[in-house]
Amino acid sequence: MDDLTAALEDCHRRMEVQLHSKQIRRPVGPAQLTLLQQVFDTACQQYQISKDSPDGEALALILVNSLQKGMDEKEALAALAEAMAQSR
Repeated sequence: MDDLTAALEDCHRRMEVQLHSKQIRRPVGPAQLTLLQQVFDTACQQYQISKDSPDGEALALILVNSLQKGMDEKEALAALAEAMAQSR
């Protein structure tokens, strides 16, 4: 029983580490914030999205989360904004 308990505790610890590591995102630096603002402003103007509307808030969240997960090229973020705008 002690071996089983130890194995279960070890498995639980590994699962917690995996879950925790998936929640960690890279912080946004000043240059990245400028990039996000440019993409967001352009998309809002181009696709007539009000910045303080639910669509604007969703776009901002999607852009920030995507950047934090590694999508850090302006063209890729702009394409993502376009896809989101066209799907609404």
